[in-house]
Amino acid sequence: LASILGIATFQNYYNSISLVDDSLSQRQLSSSWIERHPERGVSAWARNNFRPLSSAPGEKETVLFWHIPKSGGTTAKSIYRCLDQTIATRLPSSVSRTEEKELVAFKPYGQRGGTYVNVDMTTRSGMLRAEKMGLVASGKADMLFAMDPSFAGEHLYDKQHKGRILGLFRHPVDRLASKFYYLQKADWEKSYRPEWADMSILEWAEKHNFDENFLVKKIVGKKLTDDAGMADLIIAKEIVRRRFIVGLLDEMEESVHRFNVMLGVNESDEKTKECMNEVFGTTKDESDKSDEVDSMEAQGDEGDEKDNAVEINTNSNKHPKIVEGMPEYKLMAERNSLDMILYEYIRLLFQEQKTVINRYAREALVQQHALTTNVQRKRQLR
Repeated sequence: LASILGIATFQNYYNSISLVDDSLSQRQLSSSWIERHPERGVSAWARNNFRPLSSAPGEKETVLFWHIPKSGGTTAKSIYRCLDQTIATRLPSSVSRTEEKELVAFKPYGQRGGTYVNVDMTTRSGMLRAEKMGLVASGKADMLFAMDPSFAGEHLYDKQHKGRILGLFRHPVDRLASKFYYLQKADWEKSYRPEWADMSILEWAEKHNFDENFLVKKIVGKKLTDDAGMADLIIAKEIVRRRFIVGLLDEMEESVHRFNVMLGVNESDEKTKECMNEVFGTTKDESDKSDEVDSMEAQGDEGDEKDNAVEINTNSNKHPKIVEGMPEYKLMAERNSLDMILYEYIRLLFQEQKTVINRYAREALVQQHALTTNVQRKRQLR
């Protein structure tokens, strides 16, 4: 990683001795200072409004799922729609019911479709409307899918209505390559860019891509046009470490299993097995599973499909792989150096969180077994 990003950038992150914002002192941004003041490195929206991993799942929580474009969010949404989770996202205007003055959980496509709340989570104006209507406090939604986690976290949650935040992460270069090839074909998306079809990905990355260090900027609440530095990276790292349940696109099945534990989803239930098998199957090898998950992302990041079954189009969004050593890879890695470091850190977190979540899974099984035993005893006494 240091060879790609440059020794100076790599060392500056770990030493925390340069490239910091004037508004934050070097002492405040050092890793040792954050360790001594565990919550001071976390922005207020995350610190006050979301529970940490150390807080065991139990009471009903409204989950915020950070939908990072081209990173598995569409697939996750399809899975949880299939699992009958009530979702707040964005629906086509013809069925959205966002003009209504009251929150409603409804099935826009009939009994076979998923259940949604009549809000738009893809725009700030839509989220402000949801805030005014008390979306989280209402308990009508099980999961909120939003692309702006800091704004959603600040405006939709509070100390009395804390939530849990989940995120699926993808290698920054892979995500950008997928975006480039996808948007030049996706004429159904608002962000459709047909002109990109006439340029190479190297030209696009050099002259036309303004989506740089997306992860870090979104976490700390900056615009994509804003500059980001090492101070932002350190804050983003602390927010993810202390509040996120992290998943990885290249570990999609394991990630969803972990999310299910935190959501209290019973994986022994037949409906759950059916929904999971639609995506991951039981006999496919890992490369097949990865291809299917990636192809589902080609269905779009902005809209919802009309059926609650998980749909897979294995011919969608095939594109050349950009690998380390290629000039395209080097350019995108350099221009997204903060995200590259954050992603590598998230991969470490993914391994560290396994032990805690596995313990929660075991405790849930014990509770479920005890409940089943009690029910059986009551039946025998009748």
